[in-house]
Amino acid sequence: MKIGFDNLSKSLVWLGVALFVVSMTCFAIQSEDLFMYLAIAREYFKTGSFPVVDPFVFSIPNFQWTILHQWLGYLSFYGLYELGGYTLIIITKTIFITAFLCFPLLRARKSSEATWVWGLSVLIAIFAMSFRLMERTSLFSDFFVVIVLNILMAEHAKPSRWKYALPFLFLLWVNLHPGFPMGWFLCGLFLMLNITKWRDIEYRKLAILTVMSILVCFINPKGLDGFLYPFAFMSNEGAVFRKFYYEWMPTLHPLYRWHTQTYFIYALILTNLALLWRARKSKPVFELIASAFFIFYGLYAIRFVPSFCFALVTLNTSLALKAVYPAWVKKLNAGLAVLAIGLALKNMFIGYSTISGPREFGLGIDHHVVPEKAAELLNQSGLKENVYNSHLFGSYLSWAWEGKRKVIYHGFITDTQFFLNEYQAFAVSQAQFDTQVAKYGIGAFLLDRFQGNESLLTILVNHPRWQIVYKDEGSLIFVKKQ
Repeated sequence: MKIGFDNLSKSLVWLGVALFVVSMTCFAIQSEDLFMYLAIAREYFKTGSFPVVDPFVFSIPNFQWTILHQWLGYLSFYGLYELGGYTLIIITKTIFITAFLCFPLLRARKSSEATWVWGLSVLIAIFAMSFRLMERTSLFSDFFVVIVLNILMAEHAKPSRWKYALPFLFLLWVNLHPGFPMGWFLCGLFLMLNITKWRDIEYRKLAILTVMSILVCFINPKGLDGFLYPFAFMSNEGAVFRKFYYEWMPTLHPLYRWHTQTYFIYALILTNLALLWRARKSKPVFELIASAFFIFYGLYAIRFVPSFCFALVTLNTSLALKAVYPAWVKKLNAGLAVLAIGLALKNMFIGYSTISGPREFGLGIDHHVVPEKAAELLNQSGLKENVYNSHLFGSYLSWAWEGKRKVIYHGFITDTQFFLNEYQAFAVSQAQFDTQVAKYGIGAFLLDRFQGNESLLTILVNHPRWQIVYKDEGSLIFVKKQ
């Protein structure tokens, strides 16, 4: 009877946590990057090749942009869009996030204690990364991190055939998203920590497969440049964006430090440290170093929090299998299941809040973030002059306007000098504002209503020659006074 109750409790945890993840990940589209993926893929099918020169921007003539580092991701999202529109994209994202957060259960499902740790870790992790669970190619890196970690942990327990998948995973990874060096690090760390087994045939096989996984990353449209792209970006554009663009700022930046999701980041770290302590007798060196790496990675920039969360769910589950618990821990599963189901129902009927604003369970486009109405209004206005747009809106406008009306800036422009010296210059002073308006022929401003536009908004509101003509829940339009 007791065994039957334990099994029932575990099953309810699996169901409740999965339902909770679905309730937090199925929401209207907010991702600005998604629209650029769709716009680039549309150009590919229209012309038969990916554009070399940015067809959507007017401010940098003949801008040679860098987009091929995740070309397969663009086509993947566009394929979903063609098959089922935004609805299929959202549903597919929800299924994949849920599946990969449940992936560690393949190893932990027989343990009531590990099931409880897994479920608790998922609940904390989802709250910690809820603001960024959007339709982006970075999700591919999160998924591959989970797969590589589980392959290595399975190999540690007992040599398996799963390791033969590594080169194929990296071949996909390098063409889907530039996060593949994380996989190199994990494989290299595992080999280094197990160097005493170098005479074993299975160890040598894994070493060969790791080398193949590195070499296969040369198979991308840009060859060596694509292979080195992650390092070049982090040392150049990434360093600039870290100072000026919100999603690249440190996770503990004052903008985020006191938000609720940051406390869940702390909670996930503390859970990991507690598990490392409880599992210390098994000497979990791989989990210790990998945890330290992902904690640093997650705190380095707010955009890396999802990778940190996905990794720590997997690492926590692995540590749970190595720890010893008092008998009463397994009794907590029933309570965790009730909590997960209750939170899921609350999210589905009431919604929840994130740094990005309130969210509701559902489909479609979130008009608090996507300026669909404002974009259509400007498109039909007959305005002959150019539009200055918020960085946040650039990708959507490129998709919605199809390049017929161009934008001044979007998130796929990697010219940091333009960003610093031209785009940001509009907000320096009224005199500089007037200079930039004349230089770029600006006849309207389409701005978002999030933090970051305060200086420019102050200039526009107080400027004698500009007035606001439109506002909705997410956007503002200013035009010149007649």
